[in-house]
Amino acid sequence: MVAIGGHALSSPAADATLAGERAAAAAAGRELAALAADRRLLLVHGNGPQVGRLLGAESNLDDLDIRVAQTQGELGYLLAAGLGAASGEAAVALLTRVRVDAERANDPEKPIGPVLDQQPAAPHVELPGGRGWRLTVPSPLPLDVLEYAQIRMLLETSHVVAGGGGGVPVAADGRPVAGVIDKDRVAALLAIALGADALVIGTDVDAAYRNFATPSARRIERLSTKEAEALLAAGEFAPGSMAPKVASAAAFVSATGRRAVIASMGQLREALAGRAGTLLQD
Repeated sequence: MVAIGGHALSSPAADATLAGERAAAAAAGRELAALAADRRLLLVHGNGPQVGRLLGAESNLDDLDIRVAQTQGELGYLLAAGLGAASGEAAVALLTRVRVDAERANDPEKPIGPVLDQQPAAPHVELPGGRGWRLTVPSPLPLDVLEYAQIRMLLETSHVVAGGGGGVPVAADGRPVAGVIDKDRVAALLAIALGADALVIGTDVDAAYRNFATPSARRIERLSTKEAEALLAAGEFAPGSMAPKVASAAAFVSATGRRAVIASMGQLREALAGRAGTLLQD
């Protein structure tokens, strides 16, 4: 089970291009093909920069579900093509809906879109180190993947890209819910249900850090689930960013007894071998 952050595919810079995204997806496909040499891959991707680009600066959430679906098509196409070309094996992308806790979909905590150099009026978060601001939208908790049976079936013959952008969030009655689900939480949900061998979280930083973006920043090489939970409770990791990565990795390890890693793209194999990134294992 591999989860790739939207930032790893497209920079949150305002001048990011589709050409750059295409190149990043092709590079990701080559790296993923190396991981897929002796195993089937299920790939979930983030969509923060991409959905923010489609949404625009006004942060109108009326049709956010459609924007999430659009980014599933955009990035699913690029990643399936890149992985298929690099591995020489079948790779498919599946539009995915995820049932969420609609009652807890009001808190705008998920950063999306480009880094802004002026503080916006819409809900936002200030980046560490005074690096600017990003708009934020609600991030409802995932409860169930509606296309779970289809994902399991497709994995019998193909590598699969699913749960893109965390999936399109829907309520129990099927109506859309305004928000962007955290893709790492969905990846952990699927990894546990499918009995994945490992959970690999690829992002745009090389590991989880204590005191991130400060002069005293220190890379965390290894964490137990108990240590991860303590650091999460202490607020060590940024909400909507590294916190859900660590929480999702810890949930997978706790449920399966297997390992999870958090690392930058380009270092995923090294991280699985314990030579890069942050390893979570009990």
